[in-house]
Amino acid sequence: MNTGLKVYILCLLLVPGILFAGTAGKIRGKLTLKDTHEPAVGANVLVDGTTYGASTDADGNYLILNIPAGSYTVKASFVGYHAPPVINLKVTADLTTELNFELVPQDVELPAVQIVAERPLVNKSATNAVRVLGREDLQGLPVRGLTSVFALQPGVVLQDNNVYIRGGRSDEVGFYVEGASSRNILNGGNAVTIIPEAVEEFQIQAGGYNAEYGGANAGIIRQQLRSGTSKYKASYSVESDKFTSESNRSLNTYSYGYWNHVLTLSGPVVGDHLKFFFAGENQFQRDRTPSLWNGFEFPNAQFPSPLIDGPGGGREGDTLFAGSGVPASSIDPRYGTVKIPNGLIPSNFINRYTANGTVILDNNPYIVRFGVALTWQRRGDNSLPVQNILDQSRLPIRENSSGLYNLKFTHLVTPKTFYEINLNYFNFRDKRYDPDFQDNIMAYGDSVENAKLGYTYFNYMNGQLSPNEYRFYGFPFARPGELIVGGSSITGLGVGTNYFKLKQSYVGGSLDFTTQANQHEIKVGGSYNRYTVRFYSVGRLENVFSTFITKPDSARDPDARVRTMRSAAIPNNYGYDVFGNETDGGFDGPKNPKFGALYLQDKVELNDLIINAGVRYDYFDTDDREFIDATNPGFVNGDIFNLDPSTLRQKDAFSAVSPRLGLSFPVSDRTVFHMQYGKFIQSPELNDIYLGSPQLSLYVSGRNFIPTPVGLGLDPERTTQYEVGFTQQITNFSSFDITGFYKDIKGQIQVSKITTQSGALARSYDILQNGDFATTKGLEFTLTLRRTNRVQAKINYTLSDAQGTGSNTTSGISSVENASQIPTVISPLSFNQTHRGSINVDYHFAQDDGGPILERLGANILFTFNSGHNYTKVAGGLGQTGPEDGGILYDGDPRNRRPLEAINASTTPWNFNIDLRIDKTFTIPDLFEVNAYIYVQNLFDTKNVINVYGRTGNAEDDGFLSNPDLSDQIVNGAGRGDAYVAMYQAANLGLRQHYWRNQGGDLFGVPRQIRFGVRLEY
Repeated sequence: MNTGLKVYILCLLLVPGILFAGTAGKIRGKLTLKDTHEPAVGANVLVDGTTYGASTDADGNYLILNIPAGSYTVKASFVGYHAPPVINLKVTADLTTELNFELVPQDVELPAVQIVAERPLVNKSATNAVRVLGREDLQGLPVRGLTSVFALQPGVVLQDNNVYIRGGRSDEVGFYVEGASSRNILNGGNAVTIIPEAVEEFQIQAGGYNAEYGGANAGIIRQQLRSGTSKYKASYSVESDKFTSESNRSLNTYSYGYWNHVLTLSGPVVGDHLKFFFAGENQFQRDRTPSLWNGFEFPNAQFPSPLIDGPGGGREGDTLFAGSGVPASSIDPRYGTVKIPNGLIPSNFINRYTANGTVILDNNPYIVRFGVALTWQRRGDNSLPVQNILDQSRLPIRENSSGLYNLKFTHLVTPKTFYEINLNYFNFRDKRYDPDFQDNIMAYGDSVENAKLGYTYFNYMNGQLSPNEYRFYGFPFARPGELIVGGSSITGLGVGTNYFKLKQSYVGGSLDFTTQANQHEIKVGGSYNRYTVRFYSVGRLENVFSTFITKPDSARDPDARVRTMRSAAIPNNYGYDVFGNETDGGFDGPKNPKFGALYLQDKVELNDLIINAGVRYDYFDTDDREFIDATNPGFVNGDIFNLDPSTLRQKDAFSAVSPRLGLSFPVSDRTVFHMQYGKFIQSPELNDIYLGSPQLSLYVSGRNFIPTPVGLGLDPERTTQYEVGFTQQITNFSSFDITGFYKDIKGQIQVSKITTQSGALARSYDILQNGDFATTKGLEFTLTLRRTNRVQAKINYTLSDAQGTGSNTTSGISSVENASQIPTVISPLSFNQTHRGSINVDYHFAQDDGGPILERLGANILFTFNSGHNYTKVAGGLGQTGPEDGGILYDGDPRNRRPLEAINASTTPWNFNIDLRIDKTFTIPDLFEVNAYIYVQNLFDTKNVINVYGRTGNAEDDGFLSNPDLSDQIVNGAGRGDAYVAMYQAANLGLRQHYWRNQGGDLFGVPRQIRFGVRLEY
C-alpha cells in the first residue's frame, strides 16, 4: 500500500464524524460492443418498472445508486445495438451488485430468451462477513419464524430462546426493520414481528459492521420488507398441525392447536410510480411452547392417601371433591382428582395478528417510501401448569402490541448524489392482568368484588383473603378462585404473578448524504431518537386490602393510601403513580432516554482493493440517576419505602468515538480476502437501570435478598473486534467462506455490594456496576452449493470459544452474597457452544422435469447440531426452598450453592436434530400456482437435553430423591410419605415444574411437530 493511501486512511479515521441503517444497494458494471470490443459510450441501463437508470461514461462504465434491496429486471440499450434483458437480479443493501452487458448489432437476431441472474457466490464489495438470505431461501426451509432462521447462521447461538452472536450477551444484538431500530431498549430483544412472506431479505452481520450502525456490540440483524410490483400479485397460505385431536397421540406426536394464515397483496396504485405491498398474518396456537409433556392423574380412590389439604395449606383438612368449584376438565366427578392432560400445556395459548407493508412513490428525482410493521397478540401465561391446574380461570392474560412506522424521503440530486430524510415512530405496549378484573387493580384483593364473581373469601381479619392454596403432600395447588396475578409474592420475585403494564415509544429521524466520486462512495449522516418509557408492576394486592380492613384510616387519608401502597404492595412505577395512573412529572415520572449519532463512511472500490473506512460518534443519555453518596442513602422520615430524592443526582450523558475499517482484496472474481477492525459501544439494557422509588427504596435498604439488583450510574459497554476471512468460488456452482474473529469486551454489567456507613439507616445492599469482561474468538465456515442437477445445499459451521468473568449481570451474585472474591479470571460462558452448525440440502424437480408426478416435487432436509453449553456442577443443602422444590439449586438464589469444580467446567450433552419439508407445486390454469407441503420438525422425535440439574449433571434426576441424606427429612414429614414421592416424580422429574419455577426455560428440546400447508399464488 502506497504512502498516500496510508495517509488518506489515517486522516479519515481521525475525522470527528456523523447513523442510520442503509436499506439500499447499487448496481455497477460495463457495457461493451461485441463486434468491435469497444466500450458502449452513452448507452442506457434501466431498472425495469422503476425510474432508476444510468448512462455509461467514456469507458462504458455505469453506476446506479440507492436501489432498494430486491429482485429486478435490468435492460440495456444503445443505438444500433441490443442485448437480452437480465431478470431476477438480486440487489443487496449496502453491497454492490456487478452486472456487465455485451451488446450485439441490431441486425443480429437474439434468441427469444431472458438471462436469469443468480446471486454471485462471491461478492467482492463486502469487507466483512455478511450473511444474506432472501425470501426464496426462507420459503423452502422446514421451519417457520425468522428467529429459527437466525439461529442457522454462522456465529449465532440460540439458547433458551435468546439470540447470542459471537459470544456477546443476549442484549448486545441490534435489530433493524426498514432501516429503523426495532430493538427493545429495556431488555435488548427484538420488539417487532415480521412475517416471513413479507421479507425481501435479511442480513446478519456478526460484528464488523460499518460506522452507519451502532447501539449493538455483538452484531446486527437487518430485515427489509418487500416492495410493490408493476403487476398485481396475491398469495394466500394456510398451515396447521390439526391432523389429529388434541391430547390424542398420533404419529408419535400431538396436535398443539396450531393454525397460521398469511395473505399478501402487491401491485401498482398509479402506474409504475406508486406501488404497494401488504402482508397480513394470523397465528393461533393452543400451546405456544410445545414440550415433552406427559400428563398424570392422582385420584383420591387410588392414591396412597386422600387428596386432603395438609400442613401449610389455606384450609387444612379440606378434601378435593367434585362440585367444589374445580374445573370439570381437571377432575373425575366420582371422587376428586388432580389430572394433568397429555400433550398440551393447558391455558398456554397465543393468538397473534401481524401486518407488514410498504408504499413507494417513485417520482424521480424524488422518491418516497413508507414502511410499517404492526403486531397485536394475546396469550395465556401459564408458567406453573401443574400448580395452577385447578385454577385456570384466573391464570394471567398477557397482551402486547407494537408498531414501527418509517417514512423515507430521497432526493436524487444527480445520478451519483442523493440525500435521504428518515422519520420514524415506534410504539410498544405490554400488559399482564387478571382475566376478571383486568386494569381494576384495587378490586384484585377486594373480597366484596370477588364475591360478586363467586369467589369465596375467608378469615380476612387474619390477612387470608382469597381462597388460599391447597397443600397436597407438601405440593401447592392453587385453589379455584385463588388470585394469581397480583398475588402474595414480592414484586419481582414471583413467577409471572405480578400485574404489569408497559409503554415504550420513540420518535426519531435521520439525515444521510451519499455521493459517488470516482471510486469513492462517501456517506455522511446523523440520527436522533428520543424515547418515552413508562412501567408499572405490582403484587401483594391482598396485603393492601387487608391493611385497609385492619387500619381503616389508611384508606381514608390520601397520603396514608400512598404510604400503604408503597409499603404493602411495593410497586415498581415510573411514568405511573403508585396506583397505576399515568404521571408526567416528579421523581417517578416517565423515563426519556435519548440516543444520537453521527458518522462518516467512505467506501473505496478499486479493482484489487476495496476499503470501507469510517468513524462514528455516539451520544447516550439514559436518563439515569446515581447516588451522591452510595454508602448512605437517605429516606424520608426514616421510611425505608420512601427514598429521599435529594440523595440522588442525574447522571451525565456519555459520548464516544468509534473507528471502523474494513478491507477486501479481490484476487480474482473467484477469490477474495477480507479484513475488518472496529470499536463498538452500547448502552446497558435499561431494565438494569430503571426502578420506581418504592422498589428502589426497598432494594437499597438492604432488608431483603434481591436476585436482580438495580444499577445506578452505569456506563456503556465497549467491544473491540478483529475479523479476517477468505472466500473462494470452487466451481461455477459452489463456494466456501472461512472467517476468523477475535473480540475483547469490557464494561459488562456485574453485581457488587455497597457497604453502608456505620449508623446509616440502609444496610449493605447489592447493586449493579460495570466490571465484567469477556474474550471471545472463533472460526466460521460456510459452504454454498448453488442448485445444479436438482440439488442445492448449504453447510454452516462455527467453532468458537466464549469466555468471560460473567455470563449475565447476576453471575457473580454468589460471590457477593458469600463475601468471596468476585471472579476476575475468565471462564467459559454459560451460552458458549464450542461446536455449532447446520446442513441444509434441497432436492427439487424443476418444471418439465421428471414427468407429471415428479415435476416440481421436492424435499428440503435440515440437520442441526451443537456440542452443548457450559455449566457448573454444584452441591448444597435445602436452603429456603419449599418441599415442592426439593432443594433445587438454581441461578436465581446462589446463596446455598457450593461449586464442585471450576466455573462452567462441565458441558451439557451434544444436540442433534433433523427437520424435513416435502412439497409439490402445480398450476391451476388461469388461476393459481398451488404449493402443497408438509413439514416435520424433529423428524426422529429426538429427546435433546438442553439443560441439566447442577447437582447431577443430568436432566432426568435432580439428585434429591436419589440422595436420602438430603430428602429423607422432607419425604417423611407430616402428610407426605409415598404420596409425596409419587407427586414429586410426576410433577418435578416428569414435568420439570420446580425447574420452570426456579430456573426458567426447560431441560429438553421441543418434541416432534407435524404441520400441513397449502399456498396459493396469483
